[in-house]
Amino acid sequence: MRALTITIGITLLAAVPSFAQSERAYINGVGGFTVTSDKTARDVSAEGGVRIAPRLFVFGNVGQFHNLRPSDIQPTVDFATAVSADEGLGVTGTGRVPATYSTGGLRLQVPTHSRVLPYVLGGVGAARLKPTARFTFASGTFPDGSAPAVGDDVTTQVESVFDVTVPMPTTAFMFTLGGGVEVPVSHHWAVDADYRYARVSTETPLNTQGATFGFGYRF
Repeated sequence: MRALTITIGITLLAAVPSFAQSERAYINGVGGFTVTSDKTARDVSAEGGVRIAPRLFVFGNVGQFHNLRPSDIQPTVDFATAVSADEGLGVTGTGRVPATYSTGGLRLQVPTHSRVLPYVLGGVGAARLKPTARFTFASGTFPDGSAPAVGDDVTTQVESVFDVTVPMPTTAFMFTLGGGVEVPVSHHWAVDADYRYARVSTETPLNTQGATFGFGYRF
């Protein structure tokens, strides 16, 4: 049995690199994190690529940064909280700026004689940033005399009663550069890990850098 296991293992190790070199396309689920000047945010995406030349793929992805630059919405949250307090109303405010993005570009595998396949990539696309604010009730009463339960979502009431204006969503050009390694784990499956730098050209340009980890199907 031990000899059989070793034989199977050697066969798989020999077969996987040859498959990786001949794969025509791939689909990946990707997750990780990105770091900005504000904070660290989750980064999730779906990516697919098609080989157009030996070791060269054209790829496209769709993803989301969970909370890219919360400082964009914080002044609005602070204003609403302060105005509410002036009226004897206690609310707790939180703000997020999720960003949905899509990029497309090229991914080049670097030739090696091992199972690990390094690659570099670059792409361009767009990101849509959508600031959101949420307020929950803590104490006091609204001008109409209502007093929700503690913890209730009162975002709509706060925004309408105190004339709170949340910044409008914006769409900006984005480009990304990076590199990583792909490791085949079976005839059709592989894992990869990479570093990616991105720049989102908002009014105040936003730079991000982070690590992502993928698992996907090769065919």
